[in-house]
Amino acid sequence: MDRWTVLAAAIRNTIKSVIDRPASKPETTACVATPADEPTAGTDFDPRQLSRARLLSELLAPVPPIGPGELSQACDTSPPRALPAALEAAITRRLLAARELLCRDMLTDLQGRPVMDSPKQLAEWLRLHCAGLDYEVFLVIYLDSQNRLITVEQLFRGTLTQVSVYPREVLKQALAHGAAALALAHNHPSGGLEPSMADQRITQQLKTSLTLIDVRVIDHFIVAGDGHYSFAEHGLI
Repeated sequence: MDRWTVLAAAIRNTIKSVIDRPASKPETTACVATPADEPTAGTDFDPRQLSRARLLSELLAPVPPIGPGELSQACDTSPPRALPAALEAAITRRLLAARELLCRDMLTDLQGRPVMDSPKQLAEWLRLHCAGLDYEVFLVIYLDSQNRLITVEQLFRGTLTQVSVYPREVLKQALAHGAAALALAHNHPSGGLEPSMADQRITQQLKTSLTLIDVRVIDHFIVAGDGHYSFAEHGLI
């Protein structure tokens, strides 16, 4: 195990502590800026709740001092020792802040554009949004009549292997956003990209229900690891 393995493990643990918080109601995706600017500390650091200015300040904050000998003792020994707690926390906060800024900038770049003209860019954003999650989430991408992005919402959160989706909520939010079309997306923490029978059933159920309010379902993305699966590309929409 090298120093990067040690650091990656620390980052994964911190990300897990941040994203494992349960949501009591449908929430805007983590990569959409929120107005909260209250200071946070330790494992309570949640970049989803910080403004852009606060995230940038996290990136520019001074790093706790550490001597080369101390770093070498932590990373170059076998087995490697844990990084000093202050340094580990500072590095992890910076990486979480950088990930959140990238996620927001990617979404801003998609805003108001025909997203299906660049489905790979949307898939990259979805992978970034779902990175590290060990439970399924279901997102809805709302589009106007020209398939331009209106907004994205994470409507449902599930378990490691499934997520319950309620068509009534999807229809209600589609009307609230004035959507003419939408795309669906969810992740597979298991790493498999192939849609299950349940995935196909809920897609068809939503497609049928949304037809009643003249809203088209143009695609359903599954993201897992470094890949994605498109229902439209495989003729399932």
